[in-house]
Amino acid sequence: MSVSLNPGINANCYSSISSQEIADEEGLQHASKSWARRNHIFLIETALFTNVFLSGFDSTITASIYQLIGNEFEDVKIASWITTAYLVTCTSFQPLYGSFSDILGRRNCMFFANGIFALGCLGCGLSTNLVTLIFMRAITGVGGGGLITLSTIVNSDIISPDKRGIYQSFQNILVGTGAVVGASSGGAIAAKFGWKWCFLIQVPISVAGTVMTYLFVENQQTPQDQCASTNKWRQIDFSGAILLTLGLTSQLIFLTVAGSTAGEGFPFIDLKSLGFLLVSIASLVVFARVEKNTSANAIIPHHLLDGNSRSILIIGFFVGFVAYAYLFTLPLYFQVVGGDSAAQAGLRLAIPSFCTPIGGLIMGIAMKDTSRLPALLTSGISLMLLGNLCFLFINKSTPGWLNFVLLIPANIGQGITFPSTLFSFLFAFSIRKQATATAALYLFRSIGCVWGVAGTSSLVQVLVSRSLKKHLKGIISDDDISHLLSKLKQNTSLIKSLSPKVQDVVIKSYAFSIRSVFALTVVLSLIALILSILTKVKSSEQEVRSLAALERRISF
Repeated sequence: MSVSLNPGINANCYSSISSQEIADEEGLQHASKSWARRNHIFLIETALFTNVFLSGFDSTITASIYQLIGNEFEDVKIASWITTAYLVTCTSFQPLYGSFSDILGRRNCMFFANGIFALGCLGCGLSTNLVTLIFMRAITGVGGGGLITLSTIVNSDIISPDKRGIYQSFQNILVGTGAVVGASSGGAIAAKFGWKWCFLIQVPISVAGTVMTYLFVENQQTPQDQCASTNKWRQIDFSGAILLTLGLTSQLIFLTVAGSTAGEGFPFIDLKSLGFLLVSIASLVVFARVEKNTSANAIIPHHLLDGNSRSILIIGFFVGFVAYAYLFTLPLYFQVVGGDSAAQAGLRLAIPSFCTPIGGLIMGIAMKDTSRLPALLTSGISLMLLGNLCFLFINKSTPGWLNFVLLIPANIGQGITFPSTLFSFLFAFSIRKQATATAALYLFRSIGCVWGVAGTSSLVQVLVSRSLKKHLKGIISDDDISHLLSKLKQNTSLIKSLSPKVQDVVIKSYAFSIRSVFALTVVLSLIALILSILTKVKSSEQEVRSLAALERRISF
C-alpha cells in the first residue's frame, strides 16, 4: 500500500516546513505503513466501517420514534432531547478524540469510544422513564463522538491521498446505509417489538466493533511516544475540554428551554433560557482564550481558524444545520400534517435517503482529481438548496411518487457536500495536523446539526403557539387554547381526536411552522453556497514544488 502525505488543495502550510517537521512526517508515515501492513487492510477497514455504520444508524433511528416515545411518556415537549442529548455530548467529545488520540493512541481512544457507545445503547434499551433514557442517550453520545471521527483519522493515517476519496466514499455509503436503515426501520421496529429494541439491537454490533478495533487497529507512533506517561497526560487540554462541554451543553439547554417556554412574547428573551445562553457565550469565549494560550495540545489549534479554513468551517456549520433540520423536521410534517404513522413517515424517507450514499460515491470517484473539490463543494450545496426549495412545494395532495422525487436532490447534495467540506479542510494541513483538523471540522458541523435539531424544534413550538392563539381566538376560549397548547407539547397524536374545525386550524398551524423552518434552511443553504463560491483556494508554483519535494522525501 502506498501511504503518503496529503498533498491537498492549499499548500500554504508546507511552504516553510522545517527539517524537524519533515522528520516527524516521515516517521508518522512509516509508522502508519508498518501497522497497516501487519494487519490486512480489509480487517482494519471492517473494524472502522462497522463503527461508521453504527454511527449512521444511531443518528437517524430516533428521527421517526422520538415523537412516539414522547407520546408514550406523555411529554413530547422534551422528547427532542432524546436526539439532542446525544448530539450535545457527541458534539462536545468529537474534538477531544482528535487531540486525545494524538497523545494516547488511536486504538486506545477507539476502544473507549466503542465501549461507551455499547454501554449507552444498553442503558437506553433498559430505560423505564424519559429522564433515564435521555441521560443514557447522553452517555451514548460520549462514545458516538469518536466513531466517525476516529475512523476518518485512522484512514488519513494509512491511505494515500489519491485513494482517500474512494475509501471515504465507502465510508459515506456505510454512513448513508446506516442512516437509511435507521430512518426507515425505526418506526417499524418500534411498532412490532417496542422502541427499546431500536437501541438494544445496536449492542451486539457495537460489541463486535469493539473487539475488531482491539484486534486490528494499533496505536500509531508519535513524537509523544518518546515522552513519559505522566507527560502525555500533561499534554491533554482538560481545561479546554471542560469549557467546551459546558459551553455546548448550555447552548443546547438554551435552545430547548426557549422552545418549551414558547408562547408569550419573544421566547428567547425568557430569563431562564437567557441565563443558559449567557453561560454558553462566556464559556466559549474563555475556551477560545484558553486554546490560544494553552501549553497542552489544543483541542482546536488557533491556526485552524485562519483564512480560507475559517470559511470552510462556517460552511460546515451551515450544511450541518440544514441537513439535520431537514432530517428531523420531515417526519414531523408527514406525521402531523400528512397523518402518517411513525412507520409510514420512516418509509417516505427511506427511498430518497438511498441517494445520500450515491452522492458520496459520486464524490469519491470524482475526487481522484483533487482540483475538482471546489466544484464538488459548490455542486453539493446547490443540490441541498434545491432540495430544501422542493419541500416548499409539497402539500397533503402531493402524490407519493412526487414526494420521493422532490426529496432526492437534498439527499444527493448532502452525500456530496459532507465529504467535500471535509477534504477541502483536511488537505490544507500536513498529516501531523490531520487528527485535530478532522475533529475541528466535525465539531463545527456537529454544532450545526445540534442547532438544526434543537433550534428548529424550538422555532416550530414558537410559531405553532402564536398561530393557534391567533386563529383559534373566537373558536374556543383562551383557557382552552392554553390547555390545548400544553397537551400538544406532550402528545401530538391527540390532534386526531379534536373537532374538525379545531383540527384543521392545528394542522394548518403546524404546516405553516414547518414551512417556515424550510424557508430558513433555504436561506442558510444560499449563504453556504455564496461562501463556497467566494472561498478561493490558491497554490503558487513555488508552493507546489515544495509540496512535491516533501512528498518525495517521505513516499515509499
